[in-house]
Amino acid sequence: MYLDTRTCESDWPRIYMLATSFIQPRPIGFISSVSDKGVRNLAPYSFYNMVSANPPVVMFAPASRRDGGDKDSLHNAEATGEFVVATVTEDLVERMNQCAFDYPPDADEFERSGLTPAPATLVKPALVAESPVNIECKLLEIKRFGDQPGAGRVVFGRIVAIHVDDAYLAEDGMLDAAKLQAVGRMGRSTYSRTNDTFDLSRPENG
Repeated sequence: MYLDTRTCESDWPRIYMLATSFIQPRPIGFISSVSDKGVRNLAPYSFYNMVSANPPVVMFAPASRRDGGDKDSLHNAEATGEFVVATVTEDLVERMNQCAFDYPPDADEFERSGLTPAPATLVKPALVAESPVNIECKLLEIKRFGDQPGAGRVVFGRIVAIHVDDAYLAEDGMLDAAKLQAVGRMGRSTYSRTNDTFDLSRPENG
């Protein structure tokens, strides 16, 4: 297969489906935000990662809707300058998936999914009480790649607080992957588990 993406911009859904079938597994950022009217929002994004350690910065990328409009997570982060990212585990995956439904802006996904909002310490958006890891973020900047349907918007946030359930820690003080049981996003409607892992040390010489 060879695909020249310069000549098929109108077929962006195909490009998206193809790319997400090889850019995998992808971590899932469960983004909690609140509108300027106080309405809570909770939505999963698999275009999510950490991009800087000093300062600690994460990003998530909510693509524009098919009508070219922005998603609620982006609206809220831009309006309030804050958001929370929760880690999705196997225990949460069904309720996370419910939050992927395209609810109207006045809907509260915490209520619709049955998940529990918990107070954050430094930001207004709620933590996901059922998630073993939540990070509080202050908005740094938003990068837009056009206004057409499917165009990406990258939301960068500085981590200002990290909440970790001590029951999920290993002896070295880091998260124990076997206890955490995080899930990742594959292509199509497929997800991946993180219980089949292996260690590989960096080489000491070239």
